[in-house]
Amino acid sequence: MLTIFTTPKPFKGHINIIQRNAIKSWTLLQPRPEIILIGDEEGAAEVCQEFGLRHVIDVERNESGTPLVSSIFNIGQSLANNLYACYVNADIILLNCFMEAAQRVTKLMGENYFITVGRRWNLGLSKPLDFNDIHWESKLRAYQRSRGKLASPWAIDYFLFPVGLYKNIPPFALGRCHWDNWLVYNIYSRGVQIIDITAVTAVIHQNHDYSHISGGEVGLRKGKEMRLNWELQGGYYSRIFNIWDSTHVLSKSLKKASTLRHLGAHWIRSRYFFIILLVEILYPYSLPLVILLRGIRGCFRFIQRILGQARVKPA
Repeated sequence: MLTIFTTPKPFKGHINIIQRNAIKSWTLLQPRPEIILIGDEEGAAEVCQEFGLRHVIDVERNESGTPLVSSIFNIGQSLANNLYACYVNADIILLNCFMEAAQRVTKLMGENYFITVGRRWNLGLSKPLDFNDIHWESKLRAYQRSRGKLASPWAIDYFLFPVGLYKNIPPFALGRCHWDNWLVYNIYSRGVQIIDITAVTAVIHQNHDYSHISGGEVGLRKGKEMRLNWELQGGYYSRIFNIWDSTHVLSKSLKKASTLRHLGAHWIRSRYFFIILLVEILYPYSLPLVILLRGIRGCFRFIQRILGQARVKPA
């Protein structure tokens, strides 16, 4: 039914643990999907052999050695042995509720084009999961409910779609800002339905640092590769789409997204533009206003914390 494809980071340290957690969870989905690992990163060949995965070594890269999204999606779609493909970031744990949602969507959509996206749950995991425990999934769900944090609609970690839908993707650098937002924008501009399955599935992102990127998290958001991605998507804030731009939402049934959600998506874009305007375009002239706004935000957070403590009743 489904082919999952991804490009992992080198299997070293904490990244090794969380990528193995993620990929092992994919192998336990029912029915088991075809899984393709793309790239020759350290440890990838061994993981493919251990878990019985397909391995494609060659992938196009930019001058910094970062795999290109265009090449990854071309390879994944061309080699898929199923009607549907799903790109998933290699640190994402998928549970069987994801496969159930995928089956519902594909049945509802029939031969129509679509993409499926959803918000992730951020969760700190520092150890390998015990997949030999028959209750591992229910225990992880309980941990996610108690300690997980639902991520912003900005963060898009998977795209499920009919094979052949994506063509002529610009050569974005994987893992840098804006490529995922462009993939949503491109589908929206083509009039294809975008389905948000957040309400019926739990997709778990394992928290990690960004030491694999030059400059760390700053490099992720402001580095040379991010700026090139920005240019490739046209340099328009109006093209930075997110999950709230979905045309439909899957819950008990498939429904059209509300106007309120779309207004929220526009608010996110406006907020992002305002931040860039203050901290980059008008900086340093905007510094007094930045300091003032940060002070106001700090005051609001302090008040919220005090009010939250006041609501807690003594044991």
